[in-house]
Amino acid sequence: MADPFPLYIPPEARRLFQSESLLRRFAQMAHWDDGSNLLELHGSLGALAITKALSCHLTVVEPDQRLAEALKERAKVVGVAEKVAVQQATIASVKFAEKAFDGIFSFGRVIGIPSQLAKTWRPMLAVGGRLGLTAMVRVGRLANQSALDVWKARLGAELLNPRQTLMTVEAEGFEPELIETLGDAELDEYYRELETVMGRTADKNDSGLSALKEEIALHRQHNGKSGVTIAFLVARRKEPGEKPPPSRDGG
Repeated sequence: MADPFPLYIPPEARRLFQSESLLRRFAQMAHWDDGSNLLELHGSLGALAITKALSCHLTVVEPDQRLAEALKERAKVVGVAEKVAVQQATIASVKFAEKAFDGIFSFGRVIGIPSQLAKTWRPMLAVGGRLGLTAMVRVGRLANQSALDVWKARLGAELLNPRQTLMTVEAEGFEPELIETLGDAELDEYYRELETVMGRTADKNDSGLSALKEEIALHRQHNGKSGVTIAFLVARRKEPGEKPPPSRDGG
């Protein structure tokens, strides 16, 4: 069995949650500008797009050497090489100063349990900094229990619904701001793409490929309605004693 995290996807696979609209909304919500310092855990083209749009600084931690080199080349093509620092290292091995980053995120890679990641990375976020994480969540009122049991064994934790997931991050000192989930059709399409990529990938991660095949089979076993999907959440670092945000309904 593959290690729980990050959930395996082939290096050539498309990353989720990198639409122009989501990237723009994320950056606007975070109030990033050309003076912002961002950190991405597992590199993506979406982070390069944000860097180009804002002319901010980006540090990328990418464990895969092939992907790290590809990101460096892509940064040159995009014209942001001088703004991007790529570190080829495991996530667990890197150390950064407290409050070093205005944003820390991972697009399309499930790299851990959200609450644990929030606790680990909060000290490295500046006051008011944003955390963006990809997570597995349960959805719908009738999630399949057998599917939930498989995911619990895979991740080492119960799957939570989107609201519960945000609450666990809130408990680690954050104000939840956004969570988006893939619908059934979007998840079906994504898994079809992954199957195609698996058929031609040069990656030799046999345990990872096996785990991904099992993940896709589980999704298909329940006709794409297992009650489990992929989400992207955003939360703001909140300070002790901070007043709650104003009521959104004006009451």
